[in-house]
Amino acid sequence: MKRKLLLYNGLLAAAVLILSGIAPAQNTRNAAASKDSLITVLNPAVIDKLAERVPLAPRLDSLEGKTIYIVDTNYEGFGRLPVLERMQSWFTRNMPNVKIIMKLKSGNYAADDPALWKEIAANKGNGVIIGVAG
Repeated sequence: MKRKLLLYNGLLAAAVLILSGIAPAQNTRNAAASKDSLITVLNPAVIDKLAERVPLAPRLDSLEGKTIYIVDTNYEGFGRLPVLERMQSWFTRNMPNVKIIMKLKSGNYAADDPALWKEIAANKGNGVIIGVAG
């Protein structure tokens, strides 16, 4: 029993090391002999160059008479998130002078939708509420 437990603990330790990205010690002769067993990894270090900074849009003084788009990002293909529909209902009841336009973004949540952004700009959308989950 003790021998099986030691073997199990050794396998468990190796699995933890592998899953955490640390390879257990190997015989270097075997690794050098078999190039198929080598893998390439990416360096997660932060690069020195920062991404281009884009300032936030200026805040609106009021929403009265404005057009606000509520965009469902189509997260995991659900579409029409209940929380976004409730937001639309809230605006309808509490701020009837605000025009709300609900849109479902094409593609998945990470894909760009240039046609939608063009539509918002063409319709003079004053603001956008983007929902990623509901």
